[in-house]
Amino acid sequence: GNMGMVPFGIESPIHRMKQMGPTKEEAFKAMMHYTHYQVDAKLVSTYFDKATTTIEWLQNMGVEFYDALAYFPGGWPTWHIVAPGGEGCARNLYRILTERAKEKGVEILLQTPAKKIIKQGGKITGVIAEDRNGQKIEIAAKAVIVATGGFGDNPQLIKKFTGFEWGVDMQSFRIPGLAGDGLRMAWEVGAYQTEM
Repeated sequence: GNMGMVPFGIESPIHRMKQMGPTKEEAFKAMMHYTHYQVDAKLVSTYFDKATTTIEWLQNMGVEFYDALAYFPGGWPTWHIVAPGGEGCARNLYRILTERAKEKGVEILLQTPAKKIIKQGGKITGVIAEDRNGQKIEIAAKAVIVATGGFGDNPQLIKKFTGFEWGVDMQSFRIPGLAGDGLRMAWEVGAYQTEM
């Protein structure tokens, strides 16, 4: 899990114990102001609503949180720090999620990146992936969830969609692997391309 050890949460039980902001409404207004109202307001609102239930869902599975802290000095305590276990926070979180997924019958294929979403007759029916030996694997599915992140590790797409040149007039996290593959696959099967 790349940087997946500190889920965002508002009005969770841990956050409420801090007795300080933000409320979902305050967070929504702050995000909309910060992004100059250039983002999907409905999506932001849904994300903030789900942030509470996601923390509770993780707690119900046995994920323990160390605390809710601010991401930067003077910020709100919305960063829910997973209690360390084993070799680190992310490892502990993903161990629990993996165990739960396997209990539910999920088959996890590591080192098998998706290459293409399959669309037949206007309906998404699966994906084509490639295993570590370069062999193509076709996986049938009733639904496909794209959870690949954005394109923050792809300077060419950053330039194309934002006009900024990474390392010159833009600095950001470059999390390895976030090259825009999920977006490309979704666009290829007709997903709407919003402003980046």
